[in-house]
Amino acid sequence: MIYPFTTTPIPTLAEVGGKGLSLIKMTQADLPVPPGFVCSVTFFEPWLTTLQATPEWTAVQKAIKNNENLHSSTSALKTACANLTFTSEQEKQLTAALQALPGDSFFAVRSSSPEEDLEGASFAGGYKTTLGVTKDSMLAALQASFASAFDERVFVYKGQQGFAVEQPRIAVVVQQQVISETAGVGFSLNPLNNDYDEAVIDANWGLGESVVAGMVTPDHFVVDKVSKNILERKLGSKETIVTLTPTGGTQEQASPDPDEFCLTDEQVIAITEMLIQIETLYDKPIDIEWAYAGGKLHLLQARPITAYIPLAPEMMTKPGEHRILYADLSLTESVTINKPMTPLTLDWLFGSLGMWAEPFLGPIELRGDGEPACSLIFNAGGRAYANVSQLLTLISAKRLAKEAQVSDALLSELFENIDEARYKAQEKVSALSWMSLLGRLPRALWAARHVVTKTVSAFWDPEKFYRHYEQVIDQSERDLKQADYSDMSIRELIERLDTQLTPVISKASFPALLPYIYYLSRLDRIFGDGDEEDIQLLDALKMGFAGNEAVDIGIQLYRMAKMLPPDDFSDLDQLAMRVEGRDLPADFLAAWDNFVTAYGLRGPGELELTNARYGDDPRLALEQMSYMVESDFDPEETQKEHVAARQQAYEQLMQKVSGRKRRQLEHVYKILDLLGPTRDTPKYLWVLDNGAVRRRALQEGQMFVESGRLDAPEDIFWLNLDEIEAANADPTYDLRQKQDEKQPFYRQLDQVLAFPHIIDSRGRIGQVEKTQGDPNILTGLGISRGVATGRIKVLHTPREKPVEKGDVLVAYTTDPGWTPLFVNAEAIILEVGGMLQHGGVVAREYGKPCVAGIQGVTTTLQDGQLVEVDGTTGTVCLLD
Repeated sequence: MIYPFTTTPIPTLAEVGGKGLSLIKMTQADLPVPPGFVCSVTFFEPWLTTLQATPEWTAVQKAIKNNENLHSSTSALKTACANLTFTSEQEKQLTAALQALPGDSFFAVRSSSPEEDLEGASFAGGYKTTLGVTKDSMLAALQASFASAFDERVFVYKGQQGFAVEQPRIAVVVQQQVISETAGVGFSLNPLNNDYDEAVIDANWGLGESVVAGMVTPDHFVVDKVSKNILERKLGSKETIVTLTPTGGTQEQASPDPDEFCLTDEQVIAITEMLIQIETLYDKPIDIEWAYAGGKLHLLQARPITAYIPLAPEMMTKPGEHRILYADLSLTESVTINKPMTPLTLDWLFGSLGMWAEPFLGPIELRGDGEPACSLIFNAGGRAYANVSQLLTLISAKRLAKEAQVSDALLSELFENIDEARYKAQEKVSALSWMSLLGRLPRALWAARHVVTKTVSAFWDPEKFYRHYEQVIDQSERDLKQADYSDMSIRELIERLDTQLTPVISKASFPALLPYIYYLSRLDRIFGDGDEEDIQLLDALKMGFAGNEAVDIGIQLYRMAKMLPPDDFSDLDQLAMRVEGRDLPADFLAAWDNFVTAYGLRGPGELELTNARYGDDPRLALEQMSYMVESDFDPEETQKEHVAARQQAYEQLMQKVSGRKRRQLEHVYKILDLLGPTRDTPKYLWVLDNGAVRRRALQEGQMFVESGRLDAPEDIFWLNLDEIEAANADPTYDLRQKQDEKQPFYRQLDQVLAFPHIIDSRGRIGQVEKTQGDPNILTGLGISRGVATGRIKVLHTPREKPVEKGDVLVAYTTDPGWTPLFVNAEAIILEVGGMLQHGGVVAREYGKPCVAGIQGVTTTLQDGQLVEVDGTTGTVCLLD
């Protein structure tokens, strides 16, 4: 029933929980842990059995099943815990364990659930801790920790983390209380910038509860773990401290020395060295609670840090070595994926990138298996990266910032803030040497010949070019949708599709996109000295382009939503069955068939091969339609208004100018009118390519399932091309083992809510330095004009929660699968985005204010806050 910290062999996690197991391990590693023991899950089984016979238990189980009344039922069950008493065996073992501890002291009683303090789930603040417990108050303290397992917050968090909620389990730690003069917390990496080589320590006088509970602003120290230099000291206000009372329990009182640091430099370094020792023991970043008593450092607990950005081992340099800076290509305009990508998705992505980039950059790394310093573009850790340190040997950070300005406002600012001296590569890779670049020049020019000639054609005779463009794109679209590739291997298919698509991109898509981008900026130069009316007319010229695929998705979904009675959307599973059974009005089914034909391969997170598409699962589209049923915003009518407004703006501007300016405007308008709708076509073709690979991979996955080598067809996406080919060549090749090897790191990646644009080889995240201004005003880049007021709705995925009328949608980044959510939104705020990124284009077409490039916006803003979004000035004003 009870395990002392010194017990051997070490018990299981299921028996003593995360906190208890950690304290036992650290005690046996000779770390300065105060003595104690763990009342195991078995210790509390009699109490659990008693509770399971009560009506309160039945009520909680019913609330979980029906997803209602959880707060009231859990509160009643917690109250029932106050009636629990020790069995004779519990009391016997507890008495013996307490007597074995030295002295007649106070105790700290803390929960230790088997699901708590794990690498992927912290349950911070969910369970109960009681300090200053005496032997006489031990029953009440254990009751309180046990009862906290039935708190509503714990049930909700368990459900979010994927834990079973029907059978709560808990162990409880009883530890000798350290009566500390100074205490606090420590982190083995810097939580603010993710730097693995910086330790962070927060401290206050008295017990550490004042720091853990956030009651005060503590003293704050940042330490370089390599050099042991204190990089930052910040004096906290420390108005209040927590101390023990003479009879047990705790009390708050005024700080005795708020104007003095509560740790000496030697103590800060000692805590840092202990952090390094524990991090080495666990082989992962950790945070700890520590205390100084009588000049001696004590370790109270340690747990893995859950909220950090893990870096693939092949991307890391050793502590103290010259750092390498990486840019996350997965967040660029054409990809925009803020989730880990599976190995097969990355192989597909790099097959395409390699085909297009190899003539210019030489061979592209398919995987980051070698030294990161030697890879210019590679994939690792579920993401695609560029080696910025190498790029800095060829191009300045300011130039990189300028190139990124149109497509990604935040990335541009981050490049502006790069410390070139720190990150510029000490040696160029061979691909970037001048001899290598000159050697590839003939091949690069030959590869670029179609882009150059067709782009010149688009500038010179846009109407003739557009006729050619339509023919090439239509033919490519038919080929990608209709061809049967079942007789090819997946690798052969990827190579075939890239061979087919490369000339299409070269002869049509890029030559259409380049003049469009150029002349959008040209408009601003022509009328850069105009008045406010001219600026508004220019904005009208930049929207109203009918035919954009991403915008059309939302329009078609809105049309279909209005074809059915609102009640039909109350049960989406039933409605999906009716779609598949063709049991709906003929006009809806005809519209549905057209939608699936055009956009069946699209959907939320569409470039990740594991994600289902509209054509795979009707519920994806029906769910998004359900948000639009009650909406009075018609995206189709809005776009028609913008088309008319664009023509009217052009006519007004033509009346205001003459001579050369008039001729320029006429030419620019003609090109934008023709090529404006083509902005999303390259991505559209790429998605069709991706969809064909997905179909073929699922066929291959099904064959592995039928032969008993995989559990589900979708498991094939966790394998790379080499592994799939090896499995086809060798029937004994263990596919499940290959899949299982990758899961631990991917589980770490699943905790990441927002992947950073740039990160270095010691985990440090790029940050934008901004002058401190009004804390209620956030400043970014306005990418769709207008002003709107509404309440914040933060989404990390497009299916997380509905966006209702009056909401301001806040997201890290968006792809076309988010488009339907824009219909109800009053305004859109993005961390990643620019004028030509999907979110900005759709926001302008729908007439929604949009601001992008605000770092950390998905954590800075909270659901329900009232804000004013000004897409003209690029500001978000907090009104609450």
